[in-house]
Amino acid sequence: MTEARAVSSQREAAAPLERLRGMQDVGPEAYRARRQVLDRLLDVLERHGYRLIETPVLEPTELFLRKSGAERIAQMYAVTYRNREIALRPEHTVSVLRYYVEALQTEPLPLRLSYAGPVFRYERPQAGRSRQFTEVGCELLGAPGPAGDAEVIHLAAEVLDAVGIRPRIVVGHVGIVLDFLSRLPLRQRVRDWLLWSMERLRKGQPVELEPELAGLTGSERLATLYQELGASLRDVSGAQLERWVLAILQETGVQVAGGSRTPEEIVSGVLAKLNRSHDADDLRRSFAFVRDLAAIHGPPGEAIPALRALIERHGLDPSPMTQLESVLDLLAAYGIERDRIELSPGMARGLHYYTGVLFEVYAADQPSLQLCGGGRYDDLAQVLGARAPLPACGFSCGLERIAEVAGLPAPAGPEVTLVAPVAPEALARAAEVAESLRATGEVVELDVRNRSAGANRRYARRRGIHRLVLVHPTGEVQTETIIGKGNDRE
Repeated sequence: MTEARAVSSQREAAAPLERLRGMQDVGPEAYRARRQVLDRLLDVLERHGYRLIETPVLEPTELFLRKSGAERIAQMYAVTYRNREIALRPEHTVSVLRYYVEALQTEPLPLRLSYAGPVFRYERPQAGRSRQFTEVGCELLGAPGPAGDAEVIHLAAEVLDAVGIRPRIVVGHVGIVLDFLSRLPLRQRVRDWLLWSMERLRKGQPVELEPELAGLTGSERLATLYQELGASLRDVSGAQLERWVLAILQETGVQVAGGSRTPEEIVSGVLAKLNRSHDADDLRRSFAFVRDLAAIHGPPGEAIPALRALIERHGLDPSPMTQLESVLDLLAAYGIERDRIELSPGMARGLHYYTGVLFEVYAADQPSLQLCGGGRYDDLAQVLGARAPLPACGFSCGLERIAEVAGLPAPAGPEVTLVAPVAPEALARAAEVAESLRATGEVVELDVRNRSAGANRRYARRRGIHRLVLVHPTGEVQTETIIGKGNDRE
């Protein structure tokens, strides 16, 4: 390597590296502010009996594929490392349930668990949203029905009250739409699209049905192809046909592993799609229903009659309606009156593990800014391997967003004393003085740059250090009070 190239290489090696897009650095003042908010949130949860736990940042990717939903799966940071599929956790709930299945199934119920830690989601960075953020929340395991739902909704509201944010609560029940869809022979992909559509319709976003029909329902040509295939393979068993289709997909390079479905489920879906000439009528009926359900939104006094009429018109199970009314009554007992609550039965929240009451909490003075969200997920524990059903519900919130909205006065940093030797030979004695002051509870810095007394005074002013202790070689200690914070430069 020539000398010029060596110099160039050194210059390239010394070039600064930028942080990844969507990731944030947190300085000391911002960290103190967030820590102040975190302490208040965790204090509320602790006073309600929730015990703090910590789960791994890295988990098997499959843990999040089983019931997370397509949107969350698309946000995951997932890699193959040493022949293992692993992912940075995009949320805590599934990890907490995995921990329950591994270690807590013999514990008496209910279990009240809380958490606080980083999660990672690959989504478009914008104001109040980063690809890494601190998720704080709790899970109430083993509490069926409205009593559990009301407790976690009340907790979500109370943690915001604790940092000076007046909450507005929006409550729904995913069981209504699940009941309707369970009565129709719709494929899972169609059901997923309908839930996705309902959530967007609820938020006022446009969704068009007709452009989706061909992709979701298949075509007459595919149906004819399946009939011809069946006629040619009349004596072939269904299992053999599935093995052949799987082999064809793999041979042609179609990805059948690493997604949210097993290869067998993918093949079954292919055959089911070929076997159906169309399900457009069922899809249109379902889309009309989710559109009507998403349109119901408002105060309980207005939403409840409209929701009851929709349930009766379609002959659906009325128990979700009863559960919502019970939750509202219990929230009133917690001191949350109905004028702080809206009903939105078209809520889906994008996760497939929810089974019942759902909710989101917003800042009352910023109606579009969601701060907390959660709901009931009674099936998740068994999906992850639990021996018995486990009724469960919980909520989570983003610490950074809450800290920004709370606007609490910045907590003052600790008063700091600077101990400085006035000569190199006084360093050992200065260290002894610094340690003796720390033993009394003081926050102490020790000068390790061998600065002059004047330079240490300037440094103390710039740092906001309130006291300077000068230690002489003779052992003499001289104390000075530093007044004001200046811009002196050494």
